[in-house]
Amino acid sequence: MVAVRERARVRYGDARWPALGTSARVVVTAADRLGVAVDVVAEQLAELDRTASRFRADAEVAALTAGQVTRVSPLLLDLVGVALRAARLTGGAVDPTVGGTLV
Repeated sequence: MVAVRERARVRYGDARWPALGTSARVVVTAADRLGVAVDVVAEQLAELDRTASRFRADAEVAALTAGQVTRVSPLLLDLVGVALRAARLTGGAVDPTVGGTLV
């Protein structure tokens, strides 16, 4: 869904679409740039999905869950680091290491 509205002489634009099992939303303050912003965000989400989705057998993270020694991309390395930090900061309430149990 795409919408454009004016507020205080600024034309806002926003778009929403399903992504990663939830939804994505982009809001811009220059409505004429909405398409470019959506393209950038959609590509970033697609890369995240290709890299770390536990629902895709071809995702990069799948090689790790299979116990294979593998070289990982900088993105996956960053994602694992952020996930482990979240586990520390939440006292384990958010835990990226429970994937085997979920499967």
